[in-house]
Amino acid sequence: MKFTTIYTKYNDIKISNLVLGTDYFGTTVTQQTAFELMDLYVANGGNCLDTARVYADWLPNGHGASERLIGEWLKSRKNRNALLISTKGGHPPLDNMAQGRLSRTCIEGDLEESLKALDIEHIDIYWLHRDDLTTPVSEIMETLHTLVQKGKVRAVGCSNWSVQRIKQANDFALKNNLTPFCASQIQWSLACSTPDVHKDPTIVCMNDDEYRGYLDLNMPIMAYSSQAKGFFAKAAAQGLETINQKAFARFCTPENIQRLERVKQYASEQHLTPTAVALGYILCNRISGMAIVGCKSTEQLKDTLTAQDVTMTEETVNWLQNG
Repeated sequence: MKFTTIYTKYNDIKISNLVLGTDYFGTTVTQQTAFELMDLYVANGGNCLDTARVYADWLPNGHGASERLIGEWLKSRKNRNALLISTKGGHPPLDNMAQGRLSRTCIEGDLEESLKALDIEHIDIYWLHRDDLTTPVSEIMETLHTLVQKGKVRAVGCSNWSVQRIKQANDFALKNNLTPFCASQIQWSLACSTPDVHKDPTIVCMNDDEYRGYLDLNMPIMAYSSQAKGFFAKAAAQGLETINQKAFARFCTPENIQRLERVKQYASEQHLTPTAVALGYILCNRISGMAIVGCKSTEQLKDTLTAQDVTMTEETVNWLQNG
């Protein structure tokens, strides 16, 4: 497993480039399967579990299920000090996504609930799950810095923030000797997409402007939906008609179909799986990229882990994207 070092104000954090996503752990992914997935992931060198306070809130009895199950696993395996816990807070109410929740009260409240559910004393990387443009970056960064000073959070990141807003926040933090964002989570994969096709204007998808911005910021990205909901793996193995409706709507475009053909060609030539090629695009990119990988079975995770040691030249990465 390869690693990325995230440099923070007070300490450096070494993160495996494949991060295990856990959004459905404890709900549609049973406790037994989730434990098997985490065991397999750690056995292969992975060291970071990504979750969020809001995960599975849309399911019956889903509230906090992912964090609670991770906490149970950490206690069972007695390996808290060997793992990095990445969780997110500040998500808007699901029935009113326009309502911001980045006040000090909301951020601190979500963090305390996460700590309790996970049954741990601190979060290694705490992310703000969405932005709220009505809340000044000064207020947000002061709140986050307080959490770091109290020892409840080692590092802070942002999820679904624009590069422009990240720069504003970090400029303020650095000028005022506060803790800046160390990394960003956005939707990024070899299959391009947009907030419109996700039907969620509050998310940020990688595009040319954002890409240039991240190069300028020199900021690592922890990419979610990094496998494009299995678009490349499923389409390469069984054809486009087998892709589920959600993935088809988000990723099945003429441009992405051309990228699929290049993935299939490169996978065949290099004796790699399509999954390894698609993830290699993130892991070997000019931007320092980590991939959040969400798997619902050990077979899916084994396929995903074939990407852990993939190496690609910059020329190959560009060819996969642009031909």
